[in-house]
This record gives sequence, C-alpha cells and structure tokens, in this order.
Amino acid sequence: MRLNTLIKGIKKEVENFQDVMIKDIEYDSRKVKKGDLFIAVPGANQDGHQFIDDASRRGAVAVITQRKVKTHLPQVIVKDTRKIMPLLAKKFYGGLNSIKKIGITGTNGKTTTAFLIHSILKKAKKSAGLIGTIYYIGKTKIRAGKTTPEAVDIYRLLYKFKKAGIRYVVMEVSSHALKLQRVETLRFHTAIFTNITQDHLDFHPTLSDYKKAKLHLFDLLEKNGRAVVNIDDATGRDIAQLHPRTLTYGINRKADFGAKILDENINGLKLQLVHKNKKYPIHSKLLGRFNAYNILAAFAATFIMDIDPDTIIQGIEAMGSIPGRMERIIDNVFVDFAHTPAAIKNVLTSLKKYISGKVYIVFGCGGDRDKGKRAKMGRVATRLADFAVITSDNPRSEPPGVIINDILKGVKGNNYKVIEDRAEAIRYALKLKKKDDLVLIAGKGHEEYQILKDRIVPFRDAEVVRKWFAHL
Repeated sequence: MRLNTLIKGIKKEVENFQDVMIKDIEYDSRKVKKGDLFIAVPGANQDGHQFIDDASRRGAVAVITQRKVKTHLPQVIVKDTRKIMPLLAKKFYGGLNSIKKIGITGTNGKTTTAFLIHSILKKAKKSAGLIGTIYYIGKTKIRAGKTTPEAVDIYRLLYKFKKAGIRYVVMEVSSHALKLQRVETLRFHTAIFTNITQDHLDFHPTLSDYKKAKLHLFDLLEKNGRAVVNIDDATGRDIAQLHPRTLTYGINRKADFGAKILDENINGLKLQLVHKNKKYPIHSKLLGRFNAYNILAAFAATFIMDIDPDTIIQGIEAMGSIPGRMERIIDNVFVDFAHTPAAIKNVLTSLKKYISGKVYIVFGCGGDRDKGKRAKMGRVATRLADFAVITSDNPRSEPPGVIINDILKGVKGNNYKVIEDRAEAIRYALKLKKKDDLVLIAGKGHEEYQILKDRIVPFRDAEVVRKWFAHL
C-alpha cells in the first residue's frame, strides 16, 4: 500500500514527503524490515522517537511521529501515534469483518473461558483461533507476548487467521488494551464479562478507572452484538442495565443461564446448567467453584451462536488442564496464576475442600505493580492456608525484600516462612508436604521466566516441582 493511501483522511503534518510503498507496519524498531512504516509510540519506560534512526538503519521507508524529529525519512506528524496506530492497522490489513470476534474481559477467568470457548468451537467444527495470555492459536500455536497484543500485532494475527480460513477468534481483552486503544477499531460479535476485583492499580489510578476500562469493551460491540455477563458480580449488573442485548449467567442470582454445583472434588466438577427450564448436565475436569462461572460463560456465549447444546457440553468436557491454571503437576501439587487477593481466596477455598491434610501455599507479589494488594494477599493466604512460604515473584526493578515486607504487613499469625529465592521456597514447601497434604504454588502459573532487576531468566514453577520429585 502507498503511504499516501494509508494516511489519507487523518489529521497530520508531513515532512520530506514521498509516496513510498509500505510493505508492513511496525512500532518496535528491532522488528523493522526493509520497506516498513515505523510508528514511534511513547511508552511508560521508553519512547519510540528515540529509535527512529535504528528503524531507518533496518530499512524503514517512512515514520509516523508525535513531534517533528530530525530524519531523512518521509515523516507524518500526528497528535497521538498510539491513537492512530489501530486506524492505520485496520486500513492496511482490512476490516476483517468476516471473522466473528468473541472478546472476554474481567480480572479473573479470561484465560480459562477463552480456552473453553475455543474447545467448543473446535468440537462444533468451526474454524477458530485464540488470542490470549498463554498462546496465540491459529493453524499453529505460538507463545503469547501480551494478553492482548498491540493493535498492529492483533491485525496481523487476524489477517493471517483469515488467510488460513479461520472464521471465529476468541480474544482475551485486558484493561490495558482497552485503555491504550489497542482494540479501538475492532468490533466484537460477543463481549463477555467475568468479574472485577482489585488488580492493576499501578496502571489505573483508581478502581473506578479500572472498571471504566473494562466496560469499554461493550462499547465495541457490533450493532447486533451480544453482551454475556456474570450477574453475581456488581459490575456485571451495571453492564446488564446499560446494554439491552445482554444475556446473564450466575449461580447466586436469577440469570438467563444458571448452574447448580452437584459435586466438586479433586478430579473436577459435576454441574447442572439451566436455561429456560431446560437442564444440561456437565462433568468437567476443571477444579473449583470459580470454574463453574467460566463454564457458564462459555456455555452462554456459544449457545447464542446456535451451537447445539450437546456439542457445547462435549467441548466443555473435552477441556482438560490449562497450563498454569489449577494445573496439577504431580501428587497434589498445583501451579496456578492466582496473583490477586480474590484469586488466592478462590483457589485456596476450593482446594481446602478436597483434602484431609494440610494446605501449603508458595507465593509472592510482582514488583512495579499494584502495591495495594500485597498486604491483602498476605492476609488471605495466611488465613486460608495452613502454612505459607512467602517468596519472590517477578521483582522487576524493586528489591524482593521490600515487596516481601509489604506482604508481611497483612500477616497476622506466625504460620509462614520467608524464603526469597523462589526455587528454594518451592522445594521447602515440597519438603514439608506429607501424603495427604497439598501444595499450591501461586502467582506465575504458565510463565517460563522470572523478571529480575537487570535481566530475564528462564524459570518455571512446574519444572522446579518435577525436578524435585525426579530426585526423590
């Protein structure tokens, strides 16, 4: 596409203008290839304007900036490069309206709900893709970089999906993505809300701002799009009042899709889902009451796509363990991504029901992230678990000891031990575990790394567990 065609209709100034041919769009100078348009986006830690020379050396043929810079490249100056990026991505890759997009937002449950819907769509023989925290899945599967990628990456993925014949895409939509306008030009066939609890208050100034960002997903529905919301959550009830085409799901309140938990144990859930007085029995391998909500959300979202209920149930029951989501590694040792007070509470409350022995938890809190939840996580972990090993998570630029001290401010008793080294902390908990006990390693889940002050090192909670048992 020619540069002039790409930028037509946007408010801009131009310098050194030449109507060059654009082969692709990039915002990361390290990924620029010959013939690319480079968009200089200011970020929290780095400013893309500093890397224009690097992009030029790598073959960029034009640049979009927020201010005039010294460069020989054709330069298009706009007020907000981040805001313009989804507009340019949409024009370059096309609207991709033939793909039905199912967006999921909420604090907890996005990943599991996305995997469930993807499983149902596959069982229904629908060609489906997934964009989420763990994987980007099309005809191939790759490790995810961000829960919701930048606009250019989203459109590039969707374009590849379309070329591969994919017609449905399930997408986790984070509050960051919504506030930073990564999905602003997309329109969703279905928007799902799971729940809201405290998280990301390092990025959002208030819980109200966090909630507002989440609710914006429902502004991005197609004209005839449907909202599917958890009516047991207060924010879900707000959405239901705002959007007339809303379907509700829940366990405690009257809902369009309800559920009764008939049995829950260490091997899964036995549910009875109810819709319009029809009952649907489900046996799921997923653990915990909170997963009943994820199952309900997936059932409701696919039911309104006119997928046969028996097929929906088959898709749900086919879904086994999800990496880092209540994943049993070996011998009642679980790894889970729980990294908020509510998530820790949900997981521990569920696991305690399933065993006769003690529950041990290993957890920490991320550095450079919401400090207000640290003491709350310390309080709920030590209240619900028999013993807690408090350790490092992804400390980033903060000293791990400072983060741990913040956690300890919420601890009331003495049923804990501090071991800063995460691998050592996991091994310590495993050493304490007896036959009927259970160990939960929380916070990092599927992650394959640990972010330290000046480097990222390979690290997997599950691998530490496997090595421990291999050497017994």
